[in-house]
Amino acid sequence: MGLLFYSIIFGQFGNAQMNSIQPVNSGTTIAKVTDTDGDGSTDDLDRDDDNDGIPDALECPGQFYWTGPITFSATDNTVATGTINGIGYTYTSTQPLQASASVYNYGVFPASYGVPNNNPTIRNIQATTNTLTFSSPMTDPILVFASIGSGAAYVPITFSNPIEIIWSSGGNTLTVNSPTQITGHEGYVILRIPGVHSSISFNYTVAENWANFTFGATLPLPCDVDGDGIPNSLDLDSDNDGCLDAAEGDENVSSGQLVPAGGTAVVGPGSIAPNKNICADASCVDAFGIPVLVNTGGAADIGSDQGQGLGSSQNVSACSSCYKPGITTGTSLDTKLGITALGRAGTNNPDNWPMIRKGGWLALEAKTKGFVLNRVPFDPSGNPVGISSLNFVEGMTVYDTTNNCLKIYTTTDNGNTYGWQCINIQTCPDA
Repeated sequence: MGLLFYSIIFGQFGNAQMNSIQPVNSGTTIAKVTDTDGDGSTDDLDRDDDNDGIPDALECPGQFYWTGPITFSATDNTVATGTINGIGYTYTSTQPLQASASVYNYGVFPASYGVPNNNPTIRNIQATTNTLTFSSPMTDPILVFASIGSGAAYVPITFSNPIEIIWSSGGNTLTVNSPTQITGHEGYVILRIPGVHSSISFNYTVAENWANFTFGATLPLPCDVDGDGIPNSLDLDSDNDGCLDAAEGDENVSSGQLVPAGGTAVVGPGSIAPNKNICADASCVDAFGIPVLVNTGGAADIGSDQGQGLGSSQNVSACSSCYKPGITTGTSLDTKLGITALGRAGTNNPDNWPMIRKGGWLALEAKTKGFVLNRVPFDPSGNPVGISSLNFVEGMTVYDTTNNCLKIYTTTDNGNTYGWQCINIQTCPDA
């Protein structure tokens, strides 16, 4: 059985991306051409503004509200009306409307969206052109389709405006063909049509056995989990726990697959995580600005769908105490310098400490004692005030009170140049 079910949801989203869209008049919008992640897709068209692999619509979903009873026109069997949160809407079809007592396969939709299962629900059995008209201009209408196509039928749906996927059933059941077309093969999807609209339309291009649909609306929720002034959709560490969103999403993104972020994408103030995400340019994203690494067939994909889910990216307590695993295979260098309060240093000690801690410049340990480094300000050229450059030695470590980080004098280009580098990323020892 083929089935179509959709919902219209609208509201003012309180984040930087949505605020960049300014209404001019009915059916017209102007968007600022910011490209936060530097992948060649401007934020108004990019479904993943910070390239962490988690679609913006998941990072800032909003609160859903749904229609009350739907009223079929007594004089025109192609028209139905209703009210959502006090706002009227009119649905018009090019074919006569029918009704059913429930939504087919209703339980497929995640309960968190609160999709209604009204009686009656609009039922359609033909290829149709469908138009939704709002009593006042609405921001970001959302459509939810269920059971697009069937096991034997691939059904395309085209839209009057570019769409943004919020949730889909994954696998090969739903394909995003272009910014204005999807194809279902027993597929389920929730999508948004960004912008301010007086009306929107879509073409359901192939007749099926029957289809249901209903309507709703959304109002904004706070979209800055850690309160650092950067909305989740632009924040590389949404909960400021020191673990990057890209690695905390629900797919298999490893630290080795992360790259320095392009554009102006950053972690928020206070996060110890680096400015890294999955992709830094147009070569590694799809047509919708989502990194291919987490799309169907990507090296980190486990859901056979577009992008990855939230995972623990907005759960500060889920961050591991280690930012990335220590080296456990291959050849790694001993840590030659260590300060311990546990009396186990040296090659003549069975613990072989600190050499057993691989890949570090300096190892410190104590159970009840703290360690205090020299605290010095740094000048605009990036050098410590009061220490002559003639005395700089590789491995020298101080605390930079100007930039609030531990710094070490070392090289990042195999000895060609040396400079003071912040040590602000946690890692794990080998043993």
